[in-house]
Amino acid sequence: MYKLWQQLRTAPLHFQLRRIRWLVPVIVLLLAAVHQLLLQNFIEMFFPRWAEAARLLVYTFTGSIVAWIGLSWLATAVSRQVEAESQLRTAYAKLEANHQKLLALHDLGQNVTAASDKQAVFEMAARAPLELTDAQSSTVVSFANGTNQLKLDMAWGLSDDYLRLLREQVDKGIMSERCRTCTTLHAHSSSDCPLFDGLQKQARLDGIGSLICLPIVQANERIAVLSAYFPSADGPPEDQIRLLNILGGVIAAALDNLHARARQAQTLNALDQAAQSADALDDLAVNVLQIAISGWDAQAGGLFLFDEDAQTWTCRAQHALGASWTEPRYELGLEMARRVLNSDVPLISPNLNAAAEHGLGAAAAAPLKTDGQTLGALFLGTTKPQALNARHADLLATMAHQIALAIRNAQLYAKLGQMAVVEERYRLSREFHDGLAQTLGYLGLQAERLEGLLETGQMETAVTEFDELRRSIRAAYADVREAIDGLRLRVDNPGHLAERLADYTAEFARQTGLQVEFTAVPQNIAVEPDKALQLLRIAQEALTNARKHAQAHKIDVRLRAHDRELELSVTDDGHGFPDALPADRAYRSYGLASMRERAESLGGSLTVATQPGQGTRITAVVKQLIVDS
Repeated sequence: MYKLWQQLRTAPLHFQLRRIRWLVPVIVLLLAAVHQLLLQNFIEMFFPRWAEAARLLVYTFTGSIVAWIGLSWLATAVSRQVEAESQLRTAYAKLEANHQKLLALHDLGQNVTAASDKQAVFEMAARAPLELTDAQSSTVVSFANGTNQLKLDMAWGLSDDYLRLLREQVDKGIMSERCRTCTTLHAHSSSDCPLFDGLQKQARLDGIGSLICLPIVQANERIAVLSAYFPSADGPPEDQIRLLNILGGVIAAALDNLHARARQAQTLNALDQAAQSADALDDLAVNVLQIAISGWDAQAGGLFLFDEDAQTWTCRAQHALGASWTEPRYELGLEMARRVLNSDVPLISPNLNAAAEHGLGAAAAAPLKTDGQTLGALFLGTTKPQALNARHADLLATMAHQIALAIRNAQLYAKLGQMAVVEERYRLSREFHDGLAQTLGYLGLQAERLEGLLETGQMETAVTEFDELRRSIRAAYADVREAIDGLRLRVDNPGHLAERLADYTAEFARQTGLQVEFTAVPQNIAVEPDKALQLLRIAQEALTNARKHAQAHKIDVRLRAHDRELELSVTDDGHGFPDALPADRAYRSYGLASMRERAESLGGSLTVATQPGQGTRITAVVKQLIVDS
């Protein structure tokens, strides 16, 4: 008993209770027995005179021990319950945080999937680490085509000093071979990582401890690297690394989707450049049919065109249909093509009799329609049942529509004067759709609302709506003026680029009321007129974005020539790119994509640097454009 008491007295309370908790009932019973023994036998027998005092002493001693054991037991139980509740709350909070991050990742996946170009994917990829992890900034660098150097495509959250130094390092040339083959994907700021080379001091000043690199893969090839910068030298915890890995898969899927769409776009471009002869059309038909067969893993296919005047069918391209019209697959393809001639939706037979002579398990025919006219039909057949089914109807219709557009473009190609005119009309249609058309639609709704307010006598509200209507009309007018000015842009002399850019920025400032400063070093920069026009278009698009989206007050436009390079930068003091995309619309980035395409068409590059609340800088660097003036 004494030894047990010594253990209880010297051990921590919770440890005591855990070791002897099974003895508690036994001890209580023993104490009760001792108590009774002392009271009724021992005390009465040996201390009859002091019986009352002895009883009080025994009651005090045994009662204190029992109370101590009971209260300790109760305190331990309460402590365990509090600890369990605390752990539960911590686990719930962590689960809720992970749930929110997964929701953000899900929304990001939807936006990335809906992205219309690589620029949009890069922008969302650069922003994602800041939303999903503890990253403080990020960059996207890609591998310049035809060189062994990196180029900076997107920067998010970096300080101006760090961004300037990084840009200088990129301009000097960062060899990309190590980034192409790197498997570590984590680097301390003091390491010899190419993305930290020469930037260690600034990284310490900015509180950057390390980076995590996320390869961006397209068609099983690493085309870029997303780098997330963290304050900790050890990088993010394991759960955030898992989120970044999931993000990599989402970005890869989006780029593969864009790559598939790009293949179709390349086919259309090839059609636009094809010759005007029937042979050129036949070559195009073979190409688009091969793309369709490859995309659907089909074993047979045909491109049938219909001559409405002669009411005849012509097979302009076919694969594995047979040598004549009487072949079973040929007959099946032509029959299905005839059946969809007057239809707006594809005809799909998911379960054919594979034992028939044609040997196909599934087949589909999609009408080639454009501008309300059916040009023919695309036929695809596969030996696997259900390989073509109702779920593929929309995709088939989209592909058939693209082929129809290609065929129509080929037929009308001879009537087109210059492809530049077509490109500018396409640009204008996007601008009118995104700007003027939406504004006019909004004005119509506002007019109807005003009519209702006036009918119900809500004059004060009507006055407020009139003010909003006036602002919308002014915005529509500004869009139209910018579109008209864009059509008038021209450069007639190699030495007039700075002059034309100065005139345009001055006119832009006058029409919009924004403060626009323009500088050119030197003033007599000489650039070939057609290439100078592309630079003017980039400046025009950047200024338009600053007016429409950035809510900027001051814009700085600079043109600088050095070392056979020409750098055009447009910097605004607006609110920068948004932290998160609106949930009610798919993401579009036509303006940035257009600027990047123009810069790359001149053999240059475009960099976008932005941070919420700190404006946006768009820089186009073009090499070997300057000519002798």
